[in-house]
Amino acid sequence: MRKKNQPKIEDLLSALPDEILRYILSFLPTKFAFTTSVLSKRWNSICYSLTALHFDDKAEEDEETYTRFRRFVDNVLLSPRFQHHPIETLSIVSHSELSRNRCRFNTDEWIEAAKRRSVKNLQLSTVCSQLCLLPGIFTSSQTLVVLKLTGIVMDHGVGSVDLPSLRTLHLNHVLFDQRDDVMKILNGCPIVEDLTVLTPSFECPIVTGGFKTLPNLPKVVKAHINAFDVPFNAIPNVEFLQIEDMERRCPDVYIESYYREKPVFRNLINLKLSFVCFPGWVGVMEVLPYCPKLQTLDIEKLVYWHNYQEKWAHTKELVPECVSLHLTTCSIGNYQIKGMYDDFDFTAYILQNARVLQVLTLHINRHSDESEKDRFFKRLSRCSRISPACKIECIFVP
Repeated sequence: MRKKNQPKIEDLLSALPDEILRYILSFLPTKFAFTTSVLSKRWNSICYSLTALHFDDKAEEDEETYTRFRRFVDNVLLSPRFQHHPIETLSIVSHSELSRNRCRFNTDEWIEAAKRRSVKNLQLSTVCSQLCLLPGIFTSSQTLVVLKLTGIVMDHGVGSVDLPSLRTLHLNHVLFDQRDDVMKILNGCPIVEDLTVLTPSFECPIVTGGFKTLPNLPKVVKAHINAFDVPFNAIPNVEFLQIEDMERRCPDVYIESYYREKPVFRNLINLKLSFVCFPGWVGVMEVLPYCPKLQTLDIEKLVYWHNYQEKWAHTKELVPECVSLHLTTCSIGNYQIKGMYDDFDFTAYILQNARVLQVLTLHINRHSDESEKDRFFKRLSRCSRISPACKIECIFVP
């Protein structure tokens, strides 16, 4: 009870308009946002009309708590009282093995409810398990702009795909029925601008009879792909490109040519090539002529091929346009300062031919022999540079 002379405390938070309260609550995990409903009946209706919903089952450790979590999500997404309220963002993160069982985890129903409520941003991911979905997630949504799937199992293929408004598509560690499913998805997303397709797996990875249609994604500006996830020809206008497992080759000649035929990336300004087993600088030099406007080149190498043999004849007559006219930043990971590897030769080649180079960054193992380091730095200091503004940064890493 308030004392006689105690000033009255004004509830400024509850005085805010519904729109502002809804915006504030949208930054909380949805479960926590709903706990505010104990403050007022008004807050209960605000919670049910939130436009950003984030569900995470990490804290549900047993059958009982997991069942309560599932019922809570059902209540929020499937309540008939609020089906007219639009949803901007729906994010579901699953840690529980119980999510594998569709009868326990009503993901397909939740997705359909979100689509009926004009969802724009849909994100589904699993951390410790794989979440099974039906093909409906890709079926006809006029409002979906962002779709991100991680650790998902697509039951019964992907069906028909119709996502005409989708601009961001991220598929990470998704299990498909067959390799052609990825092509179907890409063909159903004609205006995608931000594309990530990494480490998909397939129940039937063999291609029989060839791919039916080649995707054409002229709007893609940013792409992060594995070597055999998305055909290079499908993203001719990309500006920022990262390719994982660049050294991989496919024994099937048809598949190899389908994915690895290189168009001229006339808009590409930023390229990162990641190698698990680096085969040598010949492979890098084969790519550069197809990137005439390239400004930033980042090479990541995990280990060197055990039978590494460098046969690259680096001459001034073979300088690609991007190196001589546009390259401003170059970074090399797992840089080798001794041995049979020709990292120094590539470094010298870049320094001697990149006219507008600003920064060359070398990531060197900090445990390298001190005498080898001294010899390397003396040799590097004697190397000529065609760009007067170029700086060399050597970063020692574990």
